[in-house]
Amino acid sequence: MNAIYIAINKKTDNKYADVRFAEARFTGDAATVKIVCSKHDYEKYRALMPELNALVAAECRFNCTVKTELLPSDPSAETLYACVSEYMKKFPYLATAADSMETDVARVKLKLHKAMYELAKKDSLPRLEEYLKNRFVEDIRLEIERVDFGDMRESETPTHINKNYALRSLANVIGNIDASSAMSAAGVDGNAENLVVCGIFTMATSFMSKSDGVKASRPYEKCVLYDGEHTLQCRYFPRDGGTLIHPELLNKPVCVVGTSEVARGRGGETSMLIRSLAECSADGLIPVPAPQPRDYKKIKPQPYEEYVQTSLFQTSVGELPKELKGSFTVFDFETTGLSIFYDKPTEIGAVKVVDGVITETFSTLIDPQRPIPPEVSEKTGITDDMVKGKPKISEVLADFYKFSYGSALVGHNISFDFPFLLKFGNRAGFTFGDRRTFDTMGMAPRAIHGIESVSLDSVLNKLGMVNDNAHRALSDALMTAKAFIAMTKIIYAEK
Repeated sequence: MNAIYIAINKKTDNKYADVRFAEARFTGDAATVKIVCSKHDYEKYRALMPELNALVAAECRFNCTVKTELLPSDPSAETLYACVSEYMKKFPYLATAADSMETDVARVKLKLHKAMYELAKKDSLPRLEEYLKNRFVEDIRLEIERVDFGDMRESETPTHINKNYALRSLANVIGNIDASSAMSAAGVDGNAENLVVCGIFTMATSFMSKSDGVKASRPYEKCVLYDGEHTLQCRYFPRDGGTLIHPELLNKPVCVVGTSEVARGRGGETSMLIRSLAECSADGLIPVPAPQPRDYKKIKPQPYEEYVQTSLFQTSVGELPKELKGSFTVFDFETTGLSIFYDKPTEIGAVKVVDGVITETFSTLIDPQRPIPPEVSEKTGITDDMVKGKPKISEVLADFYKFSYGSALVGHNISFDFPFLLKFGNRAGFTFGDRRTFDTMGMAPRAIHGIESVSLDSVLNKLGMVNDNAHRALSDALMTAKAFIAMTKIIYAEK
């Protein structure tokens, strides 16, 4: 396209020097040439499109119909992130650089291992610079930081990892906190005592531990603190009437005091056992606002019909526990691995439950823009070829936000799936931190007395159900929804 751009400007005495020829795409018997101009010049060039279309058609000499499409240049952080991520699909060895990418208005920053940089500087980086010049009228600043292998985990860590928040207006909810500052939720690392931590309060969820021999089940609660990018898992064992279940605190800044420890089986993630919690104001900690949902763009829900669901789950005709009234979205992610630091979703499945009845489904594969480990593909059946060309997580979450808007969120082991929803939802500008959450894994010991394993398959087995397509997101979400309906009726029928 550069040669065509130069030829047209030579013919027109640089009349179109302020536009960019982004790309040409061929569909069927037509070619569409995308042309970019600044926002304030959009109307000017739109009036010139018939002339420009004729010039492009003459210079391209494609053996097909040529169309032009005028687009305003948008060098926003979100657009740059999507644009560079798309470019990097051509270079699989740059996957870790995509993970560490930081974007701002007209700026892209990448972290590359030194050996990777030596490889990229001769080919892929110059081509990336040219790629950005062709897609944006504005000058895009490309910054490269060279790092060692030992620094690669830090590339996934926000720049404010050691930031201390100045606290104001503390209002104690559990216990007593008297502090003027607190560390970021993302800064908690390893085992430590008496930490004062601040973050946005989300995923306040009730749990029940499974019984172990003579040991009785014990109620406890979970929540997640997040700083807009990273999350901190927290547990609380209620005492003296204290509880985390305060819906009015969701998506608001809180301060907690407690003990941190490295969690098992989550890629080195640190969790926290808290003993005190207070609502607060914290300088620089701002919740993501909840936008109104837009129209569906990529993924649309499908109606769900199953003739046996009423007879299977109804305890008696016309009876519905008030705890099942309303809207619930039951969801499940399949991912490239277990780490919230490194891994990405490969599939989402969700079902809508309204007044105890499953009404709709929502599902799609997701392109994680990185290879799926063979052991993960073996477990889920999801391969690199299956996700190639599928929507990116930012596109999927825009539609999932609409699908789940106004619903409480339900999952089986939701403390695994919900942080992915928070992290990537925040990046895409959609908050899920203001939702009520429920976990069927935590409900199981309460509904099924003496249950030894709280895996989804075990819970379903105890309820007389079978998951015919385990480890695929929609099937897991559907069966989790059925378990949620059944166990809610069991639990609240006992009252």
